[in-house]
Amino acid sequence: MRLLPGYLDGALPESLGAEGHASIGAHLETCPSCRHELERYRRIQRMMSVAARPAPPADLGVRIRAAISTVRALGGFAGRLGRAKDRLEIVLENIFEPLALPATGGIVVALLVFALVYQVLGPGMPVSAATADSPTNLLQPARLEALAGFQMSQLEEMTLKGGQHPLLVEAMVGADGQAVSYRVISGQLDVSMQRELDQVLFFSRFRPQMSFGRPTSGGRVILSFSQIRVRG
Repeated sequence: MRLLPGYLDGALPESLGAEGHASIGAHLETCPSCRHELERYRRIQRMMSVAARPAPPADLGVRIRAAISTVRALGGFAGRLGRAKDRLEIVLENIFEPLALPATGGIVVALLVFALVYQVLGPGMPVSAATADSPTNLLQPARLEALAGFQMSQLEEMTLKGGQHPLLVEAMVGADGQAVSYRVISGQLDVSMQRELDQVLFFSRFRPQMSFGRPTSGGRVILSFSQIRVRG
């Protein structure tokens, strides 16, 4: 029963008045459970009455004055500004400190990747503007490595008639470094001269076109037999 402590101490709500006190007393005469609860409250009351009161600390007054002084110092505009600054520092510390290590690691990784890419692409790119035919380390054109030592009987005569480039040929090179076909750019060939040219080209050794370090077909090499030029 919630009103028993007030009934025991005489501190019932004023709204109940004397009639409320009398009704609780009548209820206690007929309810053993409530009487037992009232007896428990009486024992607690007797125990508290004989217990020694704790003495306040000796520096209680000093603590109270220090607390009042602190509250007064923090109550003005400067105090509120200082508290806002402290909260902002705590928030920034909790947000940015966990991100500091991943962000630093990301910057370091980005610099390493940039250095690696520059090492791959940098040597193949001149400082001035590169033309469309400038080779890079990623794509390298085919070139002649060893020309077959077959004689071409009519080459001297063609040189006298044709000048510096009597016979200009474009050879298509496969991934295995062998000429797969060719095209005569300038010069006149008869059957005998064409057979000799077949022997020279198909028994010569070429370096195939390289794409990302792997040989690929489709490379082209231009031969003039007095000058060799590579075209990607």
